[in-house]
Amino acid sequence: MGVQKSEVEATSSVSAEKLFKALCLDIDTLLPQVVPGAIKSAEILEGDGGVGTVKLIHLGDASPFKTMKQKVDVIDKDSFTYSYTIIDGDILLDFVESINNHFTYVPTADGGCTVKSTITFTTKGDAVVPEENIKFANDQNLAIFKAIEAHLIAN
Repeated sequence: MGVQKSEVEATSSVSAEKLFKALCLDIDTLLPQVVPGAIKSAEILEGDGGVGTVKLIHLGDASPFKTMKQKVDVIDKDSFTYSYTIIDGDILLDFVESINNHFTYVPTADGGCTVKSTITFTTKGDAVVPEENIKFANDQNLAIFKAIEAHLIAN
């Protein structure tokens, strides 16, 4: 089993609380409205939306993948921290066991925030995730962040 990590930071004029709510708590309903090609639907398979919840996400036409199954690992509304692990779906390709996405929203003095994102790929055997796949994952997260941020600023 191999492990590869990628960390990215982005800043926003939107508050940590508002971005956390939109990008973590309301993402399944907000994203199809803001970026229609990103996901078609999300359905809860187990749980109530909190930690331990398992969701099946049907990805949209803008994605080269069709499905991913996510398990919510952490929701901390006080520290604006959210983490989920992709545990199944064609997004894992044939050599990735899981992908953990961890986000922390840190308030800044100007009322905005810094978003810290860590993606951890756990691979099967000695497999290595190609750099272009890691870049694609980071680019997708950043595109979703920017789209939701723009929506929040406009509304």
